[in-house]
Amino acid sequence: MNKIREILKRYSMAFIFLLLVIIMMLLGTLGVTSFGNKMLEDMAGVDMQPRGVHLNTNSTL
Repeated sequence: MNKIREILKRYSMAFIFLLLVIIMMLLGTLGVTSFGNKMLEDMAGVDMQPRGVHLNTNSTL
């Protein structure tokens, strides 16, 4: 039990920092996901078409 307490005392700041980084990554992932879903909902009536050269041509290069 003493060994565990020594490890916790020595690396407590590292554990706290690691937990903060993990929480921030999860919040960022959830934020990007909700932003992407919202953006797709806002574009429901927009038809997306490619610009430039037609993609279905039978020309050889």
